[in-house]
Amino acid sequence: MTKTKLRIHTWPESILRKKCRKVETIGDPIRTIFDEMYCLMVKDKGVGLAANQTGLDIALVIVEFEEKIFKLVNPVILKKEGTMKMLEGCLSFPGLEIEVTRSKKVWVSALNERGEPLEIEASDILAVIFQHEIDHINGKTFITRIPLWRRLQIAPQLQEIAKKTKYALSKQGKK
Repeated sequence: MTKTKLRIHTWPESILRKKCRKVETIGDPIRTIFDEMYCLMVKDKGVGLAANQTGLDIALVIVEFEEKIFKLVNPVILKKEGTMKMLEGCLSFPGLEIEVTRSKKVWVSALNERGEPLEIEASDILAVIFQHEIDHINGKTFITRIPLWRRLQIAPQLQEIAKKTKYALSKQGKK
């Protein structure tokens, strides 16, 4: 596995709240970004990663589930069905796990890394992963999917993550 220049951006970095630009041209640079995102995701033991989590303002999502890798360009959810609650974590919120209500089944439309259109029907855990990552490229994080009273409960954890992010960014600035 190759080393990557990308890093995981953590709460409250502003890129996490920014809606990503659509990718206009799919070629070797995009495939290289997918490779780097995959390396970073695996290194940090994630199952999904959106490009803005790596600091890139483009609509790319990578997901690995049951030994299948999905590389999605400009993904959108076409349709949702049912609901389910599941404990979710996020690489951009290290150590935080919260129960989120999501759709049980989704239909996703995207382009693959070769620019070919694809549609995916996903249910249960895979549906949740797709919703989580597509939320990211739309500038939403999983904390926006929980009620305000729950956000207030986890405020100390969010403040701790923010403190660690600020410290890490100050160290990077000194290099």
